[in-house]
Amino acid sequence: MTRKKKMKDISKINLGWAFLKLWMCWEVVLVHSWSSWTYPAPRPFMFANDFRPFAVPVFMLITFFLASRHFVANDGEWLKKRFYRLCLPFVFWSVLAFVTWRLLSPHFPAFAIDPTDGAFWKEGCKAGPVPVSFEYLALQALGTTRTLGSQMWFQAVLVILTGFFALFFRLVKPRFVVAGLVALFVIGFMMDYSDLNFKLFGNFRYEVKNPLGRIFPMMPYAATGLLAGMASKSFDGFSLCRRWYLFVLGVALTAFLMNFNVFAEPKGFYYKGLKMFCVALALVTALRFLPLEKLPLAVKRFLVWMAGYSMGIYFAHIYVGKLLEALVFPNIGIVPRSFSGGCVVFLVSFAICFLVSLVPNRHVRALVS
Repeated sequence: MTRKKKMKDISKINLGWAFLKLWMCWEVVLVHSWSSWTYPAPRPFMFANDFRPFAVPVFMLITFFLASRHFVANDGEWLKKRFYRLCLPFVFWSVLAFVTWRLLSPHFPAFAIDPTDGAFWKEGCKAGPVPVSFEYLALQALGTTRTLGSQMWFQAVLVILTGFFALFFRLVKPRFVVAGLVALFVIGFMMDYSDLNFKLFGNFRYEVKNPLGRIFPMMPYAATGLLAGMASKSFDGFSLCRRWYLFVLGVALTAFLMNFNVFAEPKGFYYKGLKMFCVALALVTALRFLPLEKLPLAVKRFLVWMAGYSMGIYFAHIYVGKLLEALVFPNIGIVPRSFSGGCVVFLVSFAICFLVSLVPNRHVRALVS
């Protein structure tokens, strides 16, 4: 690939969003690898604790924004590839975790059945570490188990919403699409604020309610991403001055909404309510319009290169973190669940994804990028 070709490719990528994806990926790792109350971060990094809840909403908004033109076009070929790219890593990382945990669980309690899982008492874990049973692999197909990795619920919801919106754009006439998306946006919040979503799914076991109970809370993010993507041509040509204005406005709204409780929070599953939605939207808007074109080319390439592994890091980090915390950290003086330990988990997850991407096979590369 020539230098000119590389520059052209980078010019098509929104660098603000590349930075945001990398930042939010780091926040996701910290969610599962850092006990902030027990081990506070160094003062310059205390902001990391405040932004951890907004990573998933940000990813959902960006994902459906970037996919909007394909949904609108009813692109069947793209849809097949999308389902493949969603399902392949979902299956691979789940099976890999199951095999690894099954081998390690008889010897290390950290890899045995999680005591918060319903099957814990049934399988008699009081007596000591018990190998992870095949039941957990079946349950992981629903999207998540505490034992094999709770992060997979996001992928399960993405698959469900992708299928739903593929049907939506195929069945709804173009002149009703905007109204339909607005209606879905409203329905998502109504299901949360009326407690109906929680009443429908709250009594199911964890592996069922964790993905299914989050479909309606994720609906407003997906609908907004699609609406914004459909309208993107109208703001692609904004002047530099207007882009700076929108960036500052987004940052100001983020700061205001995070520090003041303007909206009531509904009962139910996580990632719910208007506050979380508005903060995520303000963040995505701010970074969408942040002018980074003047950055040195080497910095642009590095940013895009690292951001390209955000999906792989998301899949791998819980498994990497548990392995490091159980087998490595105690031997090298790193405190498990500390901020520095979480950063090490992020860097090791990135390194693993990079090494996997070197395999000259597109199916293997699709597992991490």
